[in-house]
Amino acid sequence: MAYGNNIIKNLYYKSPFIVKNLIASIYGYNARCKRYGKYYTLWYDYLKKSQYFSNSDLIKARDNNTIEFINKVLQELPFYSQLYNVTSINNIDEIKKLPLVTKLDIKRNIELLKNKKIKNVIYSHSSGTTGSSIIFPITEECFQREYAFRALHYSWSGVDLNKKPRIATFSGHPVTNVKKNKPPFWVYDYANNWLIFSSYHMSDQLLKFYVKEIESFDPDLIHGYPSSVYLIALSYKKFGKSLKNLKAIYTASETLLPFQRAAIEDAFQVKVYNWYGNSEMCANIVECEKGNLHLKYEHSYVEILNENKEECRPGEKGRLVCTGFGNPAFPLIRYDIKDEVVVSENQECPCGRSGLIIKEIIGRVEDYIITPSGRSIGRLDHLFKDTLNIIEAQVYQSKIDEVELRIVTNNNVLDPADEKKIWDEVKLRFSDEIKVKIVPVKKIERGPNNKFRFILSEIKTGDLK
Repeated sequence: MAYGNNIIKNLYYKSPFIVKNLIASIYGYNARCKRYGKYYTLWYDYLKKSQYFSNSDLIKARDNNTIEFINKVLQELPFYSQLYNVTSINNIDEIKKLPLVTKLDIKRNIELLKNKKIKNVIYSHSSGTTGSSIIFPITEECFQREYAFRALHYSWSGVDLNKKPRIATFSGHPVTNVKKNKPPFWVYDYANNWLIFSSYHMSDQLLKFYVKEIESFDPDLIHGYPSSVYLIALSYKKFGKSLKNLKAIYTASETLLPFQRAAIEDAFQVKVYNWYGNSEMCANIVECEKGNLHLKYEHSYVEILNENKEECRPGEKGRLVCTGFGNPAFPLIRYDIKDEVVVSENQECPCGRSGLIIKEIIGRVEDYIITPSGRSIGRLDHLFKDTLNIIEAQVYQSKIDEVELRIVTNNNVLDPADEKKIWDEVKLRFSDEIKVKIVPVKKIERGPNNKFRFILSEIKTGDLK
């Protein structure tokens, strides 16, 4: 939900709960009209069929769409024709020789990247988790197309978005004043059949109210940030009884860590489906019911490049370089989004659907600890995998030779057994060149849009080559 200026936001916060529900429902109705129009229907009908097309057919269509898209951009936007020093592209191999575009390039040339010939646009913005948010236009078709991809993904768990299923969501919506300490910490959007929870009040003392409201709502689907849903799962394990209608849980916007998935699935006894997308709408990777991640060829042209800027082979890790051919209003060509994945060695999925199979979504390139010798250390969730008393944790680095393990525990007490397990894992993953400190904290601060970063490093390494 967006609230407009501070006056409107304060009026909303001071309104009675029933009025907040009305406002949320009006907002939801207007949003629904924008999301589910003619383009949504056309794309959803197509995607239901194309998900089972052969990879060769989808790649051929993707390549044709990409070439056509880039050639039109070269004719209409001087920024790209000057950057690439070409006026047309004949095949996909020529695209692979073009320079990469970074977020800094976009921020410096944002007006030059807007296609002024396209009038009916919707403005969106990137989340800016690293302090570099951008505001940009997208076409109506691109906007509705994105929701068609989401609806397709929901259908993989048996949830039909077109029938307005009951959805409980935990995605950083400031639905009530952050200073409030009594429920409700949620609002109802009756137009979409959503129960929208605040992610800003999830303390030990208050989470039991969340659990009670979830059980009263009894959703078909839970959606949200992995870090928020994980906290709900821990509380549901303590206070919850049963959810009769829950079919699946969908996580997005943050890296889903293995221990979070395990705890969520254990608490709710349903599968977690992971979704990867980005605000720029130039990549889509989604998890099927068999647990495999499918990079959708219908969505965009995505290259996965290793450190030498060569295409990754199965089993290799690489960075996503994206050409989002769905948004001509703000075309991004060979955009280095700085997220990393591992390509699966097994490219066959029992679900029968198409798309490049991704073994693992690692997250942003910045999500690493940097050592004095220049090593990058990621995926440190193993530090806490066997602990029982830890609610959440963050690995924080402000000095090149020092790391803090910020830890939130039950009753603010670190169990000696948990502490021993952490130190055992530290010895396996850190050398003597880095000093590691355990720092108990009452809560871990979130970033923009209340997103949680498991690894937070202040060390600046510059753009990777």
